[in-house]
Amino acid sequence: MHFTVKLSATFALLTLLLSPFTAAFAATSGSHYPFGAEGVLAGSVPPPGYHYRVYNTWTNPTQMNDNNGDDSGLDFDADIFVSVHRFIHVTDIKIFGADFLYNVLVPLVSKDVNIADYHISDSKSLSVGDIVFEPFALAWHGKRWDAALGLAVIAPTGEYDVDEAASPGLGYWSGMLTLGGTYFFDDHRSLSISAATRTLVHTEQDDTGVTPGSEFVIEYGLGKEIKLNDKFLVRPGISGSAYWQLEDDSEDGPGTVASERKEAMSLGLEMNIMHLPTLMQANLRVLREFEAKNTSEGSQIVLTLTKSF
Repeated sequence: MHFTVKLSATFALLTLLLSPFTAAFAATSGSHYPFGAEGVLAGSVPPPGYHYRVYNTWTNPTQMNDNNGDDSGLDFDADIFVSVHRFIHVTDIKIFGADFLYNVLVPLVSKDVNIADYHISDSKSLSVGDIVFEPFALAWHGKRWDAALGLAVIAPTGEYDVDEAASPGLGYWSGMLTLGGTYFFDDHRSLSISAATRTLVHTEQDDTGVTPGSEFVIEYGLGKEIKLNDKFLVRPGISGSAYWQLEDDSEDGPGTVASERKEAMSLGLEMNIMHLPTLMQANLRVLREFEAKNTSEGSQIVLTLTKSF
């Protein structure tokens, strides 16, 4: 039973990709981490082996909030789809009693952004975004707990142009530290509460000379795994996230004020289904964003598909 429970764990370590949720025209309006990508079992990592996961995210933010968290009144609309392909190898190597793993994430981004007040209308078909390299991560598994730690770097491989609102890249490098944990309320590891934090630091952005302020994200979830029969497991749950920009940008940028920091929250529901004979699973998460400041606000749908080998 423990083997199948571990296989149904979500991939929490360093789920990084080009953020589709803050796709405005400003220089540092985006983030390299899309809070809400993980939820239930956010602090757990799968067992040794090879795993492939694709995150498909749809969002249609229609409101830009100001520094007070109020609707700025900006005539803003965006349609965004991101498909992130993640390849992960959890090795048999033990470091400090933990499984050593590494992974890479390749995002494909499609954006359609319209800001009527600034006569901006820009779109970009599915293009490669900023690729994530995660060369070092550790995952611990106890009887009723999991823990994870990881380090990653995000390279500015996606096209970036300060004059193009739909640029698939953000134009700067980022580094990220992840710390996460899951606690199971029963010996069968079926009822869990989990959280994972990400701390990001950035280099200077191309074209603008602005260094975005560091960021902090926490994602969390409460879920119950139920075995339907010998072939299927399901795991309904409640999940959410919170995001804060910790530091000011280094200077004002095009359409941005350095001291106006971004923040946002989200809350929603998710359902995970796993087919045991094929080691395949699907997870659908629907989140509503709220309390946003200096960024967009809307809803997001995340469909993840996973195959373990």
